[in-house]
Amino acid sequence: MTVHLYLVRHGETEMNRAQKLQGVTDAALTAKGQEAAVQLGTLLKPIHFDAAYSSDRRRAVATAKAILAEHADAPALEEKAGLREYYFGGNEGMSNMKLMRKTTQRYGVRAFAKMWLDAPQFRTLVRNFHAMDDTGQAETLDELITRVRQTFDEIVDANQPEANVLVVAHGVSLSALIYQLAPDQLPVTLLKNTSVTRVDVTGDQWVVRGVNLTAPREILALAGAPQSTPEQE
Repeated sequence: MTVHLYLVRHGETEMNRAQKLQGVTDAALTAKGQEAAVQLGTLLKPIHFDAAYSSDRRRAVATAKAILAEHADAPALEEKAGLREYYFGGNEGMSNMKLMRKTTQRYGVRAFAKMWLDAPQFRTLVRNFHAMDDTGQAETLDELITRVRQTFDEIVDANQPEANVLVVAHGVSLSALIYQLAPDQLPVTLLKNTSVTRVDVTGDQWVVRGVNLTAPREILALAGAPQSTPEQE
């Protein structure tokens, strides 16, 4: 019997808008991010969620609550620190552009370009996050993967077969799970705000059914709901 995980990245924040490394910084949703979360909740109404989890960061909690508010029989939301975003250490709050310049200055343009051509890109990305933190506090790839997998194992073990489980977290932390299961399906730019990814777990088998979905028609099809009309899209 299968547990169905619906993974959602939180809505937009001001740090997302400014293209800064957010990490464990506890940023709130923008008005646009809040609205997108409400719209996703409406779209996911055909799914009865048996359980719901989020990281303990405000942007994830607010997104999850907005989704669940559209469900009359919504379960209680459980916050889990293990779902937090990747910790960037001393680079928390740094702009993406500044990190790119810092990496290029350290390794050179050619080496930097080669890094991004070597698959899988996610591994390269996280290793670079760690290497660029001069304080040595940023998570390693192994630390991130272990934390995320342990948390998802706990979630799956806590739910009954055929349960539909909502999990709202972050771009890098959710990508870490997808990287372990189906690295070829992970976008180079990782996951979009309020995107939906589904993972089905049957015993020891974890199968990715859809990644980074944002179009209403794709999300409804993934949920097994009636297809959306052109007007809904």
